[in-house]
Amino acid sequence: MEINIGNMNALTARVNTAFNKFLTVAPPLYQEFSIIVPSSAGSNIYPRMAEIPGLREWVGERVVHELEANGFEIRNRTFEETISVRREDLEDDQFHVLTPAIQQLGYNASVLPDELVFDTFQAGATKKGWDGQYYFDKEHQTYDESGKVVAYSNLQTPQGTETAGAAWYALVCDRPLKPMIYQTRRPFVITAKTSLQAGVVFSKSRFMWGVDGRCNAGLGLWQLAMKSTRPLNVDTWAAVKAAFASLRRKDGAPYGLVPTHLLVPSNLETQGKYLLNADFVPTLISGSTAAASTSNPYKGDAKLLVCPRLSQSIGG
Repeated sequence: MEINIGNMNALTARVNTAFNKFLTVAPPLYQEFSIIVPSSAGSNIYPRMAEIPGLREWVGERVVHELEANGFEIRNRTFEETISVRREDLEDDQFHVLTPAIQQLGYNASVLPDELVFDTFQAGATKKGWDGQYYFDKEHQTYDESGKVVAYSNLQTPQGTETAGAAWYALVCDRPLKPMIYQTRRPFVITAKTSLQAGVVFSKSRFMWGVDGRCNAGLGLWQLAMKSTRPLNVDTWAAVKAAFASLRRKDGAPYGLVPTHLLVPSNLETQGKYLLNADFVPTLISGSTAAASTSNPYKGDAKLLVCPRLSQSIGG
């Protein structure tokens, strides 16, 4: 290819098309359980909330749910990826890999939100949430029917003779607030260094294309998420639902939380499909070790998300 302004402008147009095509081709999973928050500064400050507020009958003075100023901060991070091609390779038409390489840049930018959200989410057992406890923790607090503070765990571990397996997660995603936060500061765009008179083309005889953007992920409401390393079956799913149902406000009123999504790693896909899609499930016959098939009470109970970025190792 002859290196001139006209050909380079045409190449730039093709590169932009290739990048933008693959920028949106990867189906995102993070949007299923994350609130997307725009950012206009280096970071966002999120106020702490002691509970998920709800309407009450107005008797006496208003009950104020104060958003505490000493909340938590999510700082934006800058990400980039850059490739280069020698001028001689372009001249000799040795650039057949350029278009797929640019498409890969677009694809990588499109999956970065999933990577950030899932990596942050899985680290929830060692990262503190809005209440100062670890996001997945056995020492959260809720209230009983009389408004008394009681302990609450959104981290379920094996009981009795059960053995730990890969972690799976139940989420409540039908509220305005979500289990996770994805914060976007500057969208990902591609920039070309192709000027023939200046820059790396002039000094190093190389053409360069780079993508960059600013964003980050953070933990949302712990009340909307449950992690379990118990075997995934109808009994453990029922236990998770019961745990969500036990969450209450200070006045003793239940939140009415029902899990809407089941997140599983790839090695629990079969169990997840069996739990939520099968017409029948096995159940032990009383007084024996034999099993019979009974109607599956949880068919269609939640949306199954098979998430390749979730850990397949024991304990998650």
